[in-house]
Amino acid sequence: MKQSLLKKMLLYFSAVLLLFSLLMGVLFSLLFARHSQEIHQEEMQKRALALAAAIPAMEEATKILQAEDDSSANTSRPAVNFSGRGHGRHGSMMQQGQGWCRRQYSEPDNNATAFFQQLNELGEGEVWLVSAGSHMIRSYGAENKDILTDLPPEAEELIAEVLQGQAVHSRAFSPLLGTPAITVAAPIYQNGRISGAVLLHHSLKNMEASQWQGIRLLGISLLLALLLTAVLAAILARHFTRPLLKMQQTARAFASGDLTARTGIHQQDEIGQLAADLDTLGTELEQSRTERQDFLTAISHELRTPLTVLRGTLELLWQDLTSTPEQKSRCQAQAMSSLTTLERLVGDLLELTRLQNPGFTLQKETLDVTEAFQDAVRQMQIMAAAKQIKIVTDFHQPQIIEGDYGRLRQLLVILLDNAIKFSPEETSITVAQEITPQGWQFSVTDQGCGIPPEELPHIFAKFRSSRGQANRQGTGLGLAIAQEIAQRHGLQLTCESQISQGSKFIIIAE
Repeated sequence: MKQSLLKKMLLYFSAVLLLFSLLMGVLFSLLFARHSQEIHQEEMQKRALALAAAIPAMEEATKILQAEDDSSANTSRPAVNFSGRGHGRHGSMMQQGQGWCRRQYSEPDNNATAFFQQLNELGEGEVWLVSAGSHMIRSYGAENKDILTDLPPEAEELIAEVLQGQAVHSRAFSPLLGTPAITVAAPIYQNGRISGAVLLHHSLKNMEASQWQGIRLLGISLLLALLLTAVLAAILARHFTRPLLKMQQTARAFASGDLTARTGIHQQDEIGQLAADLDTLGTELEQSRTERQDFLTAISHELRTPLTVLRGTLELLWQDLTSTPEQKSRCQAQAMSSLTTLERLVGDLLELTRLQNPGFTLQKETLDVTEAFQDAVRQMQIMAAAKQIKIVTDFHQPQIIEGDYGRLRQLLVILLDNAIKFSPEETSITVAQEITPQGWQFSVTDQGCGIPPEELPHIFAKFRSSRGQANRQGTGLGLAIAQEIAQRHGLQLTCESQISQGSKFIIIAE
């Protein structure tokens, strides 16, 4: 079980961790890439604006931009040659409208080459210059020649916008650069007018490298988290399985008949509560077994006495050992009395068993409990008259409840029978109704011998209601049956008693 629980916990934790890591990885990639691009774009924008502000003060930049303006104004005039070459071909291309021309500078001793290298260092990327008066793009490059280029529409739109005075950005130049890149453009102002634009390109490979570095760190963190999860799962499994194994051993001990086994677990959590419930169950099972053994011992004793008397009497009659008709008549009466006792005992046992069966239901209806108790008093008047005992009733008003009429009458019959048996002759028994702020109650008060204090807590237990030799006619189950009937109706049955002063049984509506 331990290994199974450990595997399950490790599997669950790992699945949750992997799912969480996957979600976080996707969010991290998206958010990190977007955030990095936004920050990098802002920094590039600042550098582009700084370059655009500084370029007019650079002599070489002024020459380049002025040369382009002159070339645009008069294309037939020889253009300024910064690379040692004329650009009449550029002028002819512009006149024919064949697109943009890119001029790259790479000659070592060329001033323009040094200028663009300096721009690239200041801009921390690749810098292009565009004059407002031509379709010439100038930059540092390895080819050191003019290249006729068709710009993507988005790139031409970006140049058109920046030459109108807007600072813009785009990825439209990525195909020309041969790599994904961000382009930021800023206008160059000279003498209060836009003389050109500076385009700053920066490859996205660096950002992608940073992003992959973050993902690698996330992967390493995931592996460490999985290792930590395995250790944590092992610790938790150990914490959970120890008490579970103890509870399993205790349950198996119960199954084998050892009801004295206990878990010994004391934890302030659900497992501790379960262990406490299991220990309580063991205690109740042990108590139930003890009660059952006591009950079997008691019932064996109760059955043995009348059976022994009955057997002895029948043997006398069978062997015809009675010498006179009077003796024979006494034996027959004694046998009949023993049979009656056995019948009452068996009947009470069946009645108590039926009431204690959870599947047994009472035939409840709306009734007046006062009427049921009055009926019980009328039934017991004959038995009370045999001992010259007077039953006095004090009923005030009807009490409507949901109950079983016959069972409620039986409840009071049992209490009256008990009171009559233990009351001296020529005394009285009072059955009174009382109304209290909490509800109502009925009491049965006798003037009998009373119940010893040490017996009072046990009078509703089976075979514990005997008061010395005064209960020879009883089975010891009457009060237990009365208690079951009361509980079935949601009533509380209690007793107050003093030696030589009588007893008072109280039926209380809870």
